Amino acid sequence: MKCTILGYPETIDLAAKANGNIEVRSLDFTQWYPGGILHTKSWAVDGKHFYVGSANFDWRSLTQVRELGLAAFNCPCLAEDLTKLLEIYWDMGAPGAKIPQSWPEAYATPAYHERPTSVPQPAGNQAVYFSASPPGFQSCGRESDIDAMVKLIDAAQDTLDLAVMDYAPCTLYLKPLNTWYGRLDEAIRRAAFERQVKVRFLYSRWSHTSAKYYSYLHSLQDLSSQLPCVYSTSNKCIRYGSIEVRLIQVPDMQYGNIPFSRVYHNKYFVTESALYLGTSNWTPDYWKYTAGIGMVVRSDDTSQKSYLVSQFAQIFERDWNSTYTIPLSYFDNNGKWTNGTKLTL
Repeated sequence: MKCTILGYPETIDLAAKANGNIEVRSLDFTQWYPGGILHTKSWAVDGKHFYVGSANFDWRSLTQVRELGLAAFNCPCLAEDLTKLLEIYWDMGAPGAKIPQSWPEAYATPAYHERPTSVPQPAGNQAVYFSASPPGFQSCGRESDIDAMVKLIDAAQDTLDLAVMDYAPCTLYLKPLNTWYGRLDEAIRRAAFERQVKVRFLYSRWSHTSAKYYSYLHSLQDLSSQLPCVYSTSNKCIRYGSIEVRLIQVPDMQYGNIPFSRVYHNKYFVTESALYLGTSNWTPDYWKYTAGIGMVVRSDDTSQKSYLVSQFAQIFERDWNSTYTIPLSYFDNNGKWTNGTKLTL
């Protein structure tokens, strides 16, 4: 079996141990951008099967980290399209590779928001497409991750449930100064303010959560008290939006400590009709400078709810109501516990 792997430089020695059956390339994003990494977590197998999700290919992800992904089998129409994204990574891992003015037609995709791929399923056909980041890695027809996310949120009419490890409406890693980029933040606020959508945001809290994230989350939740109401003809408030944020924390191990583990690592959101499942965190650095993939799923029949959307909605509901969540109100803008409310999970 022939296997190609894209990853960190430390994976290079895999090839030497595989008798020629494994090829490995590593991407150095500092050649093309101010920073960035290959943050995609995906498999494509035999042009028929694939996986997209949050899990790194590391034992910690499989045993010590809360992950979420989607595996599909015998689905060549999607596996072949995903393979085009991985082929771009492979090309960019070659020595001296440069981002082309445009990618070859062979890497173009026919699937995007307005024209997704229709995938036959016993429970009802699914409308699916893949998005990508950064811009230089997008072939003809390929939608960007942030465009895909904003379009889905702008289409939400009733509910928007979000779950992610890192979120900020500005870049975090640029030097000497970071820049504002509020497209996702504004889309969330728009949904609650203009269309009275009920927004729930599940945010990961762990040992590496920066204090600055809390003020961004408080800013979102604080808007909830100022959201306008839709009134009936009898002047009664009948509908209003809301934004509620909870933190979710995987408990520490009882014995010992494993670095960079025990964390809620998911990156997805669901509306009443659609799913976005990604490999990137939600800060502009990822959309502009880091390689990631998003998968959008909705029912091909707009009058029906996708069974996959329903499954992910159930997962969110379980996590939202679990004993591992903490209301954002228990923390101040700097991430410190308020009024002695510290909980032990």
